[in-house]
Amino acid sequence: MLQIKKSNSIIIAFVLSAVMIISILSKFSFIFPIQVAIFLFVLLLFIYLVNTNKFKPNFYILSLMFFLVTCCLSYINADFKVNVRDYIIILSSAMMAGFCFSFLSVEWKKKVLFVPLFISLWLAMILFTRFITNPQGFFYGDDFYESMALNINIIAGFLALIYPLFFIFIKEQKNTKVFIAMMLFVLFAIFLTKCRIVVLLSTISTIIFLFEYRKNKFIKVLIVLSIILLISGIGYISFLKISSNSVADRIVWWKTAYLIFKENIFFGCGLGNYMTLFKAFRPELVIGTLYAHNIFLELLAEIGIVGLLSFVVLLFSFYKKFIENILKGKDKSFYIYIAISITSFIAINLVDYNFFVPANMIMFFIVFSSMFYVESEERQKIKINFYACLAAYVVFVILFARPVIANNYYKKGINFYVSGHYKVAIEEFNKAINFDKNNPEYYAQVSRAYFALYDKERDEKGQIYADKAIEYLQHAIKLNKYAAQLKASLAAVYWNNGKKEEALETIQEAMKYDKHDPDYEAYYYQLKNS
Repeated sequence: MLQIKKSNSIIIAFVLSAVMIISILSKFSFIFPIQVAIFLFVLLLFIYLVNTNKFKPNFYILSLMFFLVTCCLSYINADFKVNVRDYIIILSSAMMAGFCFSFLSVEWKKKVLFVPLFISLWLAMILFTRFITNPQGFFYGDDFYESMALNINIIAGFLALIYPLFFIFIKEQKNTKVFIAMMLFVLFAIFLTKCRIVVLLSTISTIIFLFEYRKNKFIKVLIVLSIILLISGIGYISFLKISSNSVADRIVWWKTAYLIFKENIFFGCGLGNYMTLFKAFRPELVIGTLYAHNIFLELLAEIGIVGLLSFVVLLFSFYKKFIENILKGKDKSFYIYIAISITSFIAINLVDYNFFVPANMIMFFIVFSSMFYVESEERQKIKINFYACLAAYVVFVILFARPVIANNYYKKGINFYVSGHYKVAIEEFNKAINFDKNNPEYYAQVSRAYFALYDKERDEKGQIYADKAIEYLQHAIKLNKYAAQLKASLAAVYWNNGKKEEALETIQEAMKYDKHDPDYEAYYYQLKNS
């Protein structure tokens, strides 16, 4: 078996460990500049490995490429292209991280997987500390979890993905008591989250693990207790904890994903674009959501039937390789618990959206790629394409530096806007537009600033500001035609500028793209009767 040299293994281990830590510490890497930095960091590692090692493409690599290509194709006809671009960056980072991880031997993979184990301990410690210091506000009442992630379920999803990995190190029979203590600490933290599906699957994983030691009397007792706990949990979930609202909301979210798919059958509405089309396609009034809470339905809506097929092929490559590795008999425990980890995480995402969180996505593809090993050998000479790749990398840096710079100007503009310095805010927003011309939010903010100036100066000069506000809002709508809120804002500008007919026509457009928001209907009758 051909293997990469030790120095390359160290480089891969260092880069991927840094990426995992940065992703978690930076609010699970929702911040766009962090996403770009991670992408460029991993891309550099990818270029280095491809140009210093010979390897043959296999089913795993081809399935990865197939999935990424279909996601990129969803960009072509997408409405809100900026959002799709951002998610393609996130997905590309995660997939490249997984690909690079597959170069490592099993022993090196175990060394790298120590990192997420300690990250999970750190998260568990935060949960316990928070619960002890503020038990009343543990689940609600402040912005604690929002400062770390969207909510506690995202943390629970990460812990569920990592939890089965503890079993690998317990099976090693080295420092077993330490790993058992760590495992129990994380398991208790999972229970503390009260995330029902995560608690259920983590308990099942524990029973599967304990079943191997069933000859031990003490373990038999633990298995019985775990099964009782599992049955009780299922009963609790079925009869007491599942609210009709939770189920009803999810059904509507799933229906919405299907309706979006029907309008974008082959290549979808654009990766990550479910959130922008949700209100336009929802069949009834329901609480808003960013995700469909089902990985397969969301992928069907966002990357179409071709994209979903590519994801199914990717999963097929995983389980096919799992069977092959088990039949070989070597490192069997390692592959079993990797399979449990991935299967549990996919199951969680049948009713949740953890997969689409950047840090969880990176961790998913790293664990996913643990199942594979890319045989390679060091090139004797660096090929000419190394320099071509390096030039391409510089181009990537320049391209992705532009939206980061734009985001910086946008934030400055927001600060000036909030403080009432509207003209300076407009200058900053326009600088942002110069660096990122496809972001509708930048145009919308310029419009708001111009309207604020118009509101201050209702004279001939103020009319110029009103015209500018309309112009920029119209451009924002071109970039995001499904945004009913933008149309409602444009209607308000028309109405305040004395253009009642245009206002009525525009608010009707808003109602067309969000049929179930009563505020738009009320606003329409308010304008009509004014």
